[in-house]
Amino acid sequence: MIYVLIILIIFFILLVIHSYLVIDISRYTIKDKRIDKNIKMLLLSDLHNRDIKDKLSKIINKEKPDLIILSGDMINEFVGDQENFIKLIPILEKYKTYYTFGNHEEACIKELKNDYMNRLSKTKLILLNDDSVSLSKNIKLYGLDVDISFFEGLRKKKLDNKYIESRLGKLDNKKYNIAIAHNPLMAYAYTKYGFDLVFSGHVHGGLVRLPFLGGILSPEYKFFPKYYEGIYDIDGMKMIVSRGLGFCKRLPIRILNPGEVVVINICKD
Repeated sequence: MIYVLIILIIFFILLVIHSYLVIDISRYTIKDKRIDKNIKMLLLSDLHNRDIKDKLSKIINKEKPDLIILSGDMINEFVGDQENFIKLIPILEKYKTYYTFGNHEEACIKELKNDYMNRLSKTKLILLNDDSVSLSKNIKLYGLDVDISFFEGLRKKKLDNKYIESRLGKLDNKKYNIAIAHNPLMAYAYTKYGFDLVFSGHVHGGLVRLPFLGGILSPEYKFFPKYYEGIYDIDGMKMIVSRGLGFCKRLPIRILNPGEVVVINICKD
């Protein structure tokens, strides 16, 4: 019995090491008749200040994307927990990079957030917080940065399409509308608002992925989150959820769940 236990412990440790060392690359192709320009995008999410600059540099430079999407939680909210991401920025600056905040950027205390914003202002990264940009005549990219009150506490607010409209205005449904929106568990609001494609992260692949069961835990400590990785079709809206790259500060584990870089090709149909 003791030998079985030892083998199980060793196997568990190997799984953790594997998920720590490996970075997967996932690929998706999106086609739509409204898309008037082929664009190769690279999605990075939930770095949480992890020091993997060399690994990411090799992947990014090999893929040579047209643009990079950062879907939030690139840092942690704590003092001094920004430096590894700051070191990554010179690599990101080689490409057009759009960055929308997640709950960790929003949770920073005022002084820390102000300092972080000041540092970002000196880079070529394009902050897309509650703003939009045209990627072509028919393609528009939005960055939805919701208040921290939608993430935290037993009485956290429920996101709705009216709140999104107050931040972003009304959509032009003749265009192909893409959103960077950190939390996939708010997909019910994204569909009602009318986005065509959403890039998210936040759930870290469920921390532990079990065969046939999927990710088991969300950052809200709820079991078996509905959206945890991959591509989903929700009432005609497609949502791509990254497993992220880093570790939760409070529960720093990944099992059968390596970090992930997502490559998305959007194409004319």
